[in-house]
Amino acid sequence: MTALLAELTHWHWLGLGFVLLAIEVLSSVGFLLWTGIAAVEVGLILLLWPFGWQAQLMLFAVQSLLTTWVWWRWQHRLDSSGQDAASPINKRMQSYLGRELTLLDDVVQGTSRVRLDDTVWTVRSEVPLTAGSRVKVVGADSHILLVEQLP
Repeated sequence: MTALLAELTHWHWLGLGFVLLAIEVLSSVGFLLWTGIAAVEVGLILLLWPFGWQAQLMLFAVQSLLTTWVWWRWQHRLDSSGQDAASPINKRMQSYLGRELTLLDDVVQGTSRVRLDDTVWTVRSEVPLTAGSRVKVVGADSHILLVEQLP
C-alpha cells in the first residue's frame, strides 16, 4: 500500500479534484465542492514543490478543513447580515405593504378578499367596507393581509 502511495503525483491529485468537482456538479451535495478544490490545490502545489505522500495527505486534510471552514464562515456571515439574494422570497407578505387594491366582496365579520397579482387573498379590515372599495395594504398577519380604506 505504501508503494502505491509513494507514487502519487500532481496528476493524481488534479484527477481526484476534478472527479470530486464533477460529482458535485451532478449531485450538488455541497461538501464535495470544497474537498475537490482542496485536491486541486494539493495537485497545483505538488506541481511546484514535490514532497512525500505523507505530507500530501496531510496537506489535503488540512486544505479540506480549511476550505470548508472558510465557506462556512462566509455563509454564516451572509446569513447573519440578511443580505441573501433570496431573502425577499421569504418575506413575500412584506413586499405587498403599500399596495393599493380593490375589495372583491363586502367586509363581513372583518374579512374580505382582494385580487393581488394572480392570487385572491383574504384581507382583514377594522371598518366595514363594501365591495369595490379601494384599500391599502398596511400589514400582514400570517397569510392574511391587513388593509385600511383609502381616502
